Amino acid sequence: MFSRLSNLLIWSVTLFLASNSMGSLSVEEAVQKRIKMFKSSQTNIKELSKFIRSGDINASSYLVDFHVRWSEEMLLVFPAGSEASTSNGSDASSDIWRDTTGFKKQVAQYNLSSIALREALKSKNIIEINETFEGLVESCKSCHKQFRN
Repeated sequence: MFSRLSNLLIWSVTLFLASNSMGSLSVEEAVQKRIKMFKSSQTNIKELSKFIRSGDINASSYLVDFHVRWSEEMLLVFPAGSEASTSNGSDASSDIWRDTTGFKKQVAQYNLSSIALREALKSKNIIEINETFEGLVESCKSCHKQFRN
């Protein structure tokens, strides 16, 4: 139980940090913020999977809120000039800026998948929860396949 509470505390801090002034970041700050957020997202997905498998709906609901919020703010950390380079540590493909419409559609799908999972968790229907979780994971993989180096 303590482990779950500490995990939730970590995610609340991450969510708080993610929400602080993303819109006013320099290019370098945006790159560093998105690297941090993608690492947090990856860790969160793993934890979310564990909580869903164990049937912990409350913890799962809390963690999925991270993805809803991140999907709403993600575009703010991809300013022009922040594509991958040898000096910034970013994996962002230049295709993000060549195909901004496609990238925005992928981010919108991530948002819809996150919201769908949040709604499925409210229903407590395990089949629906598992299907929508897989949809969320697939939306991440699809975007990374197209827009990540």
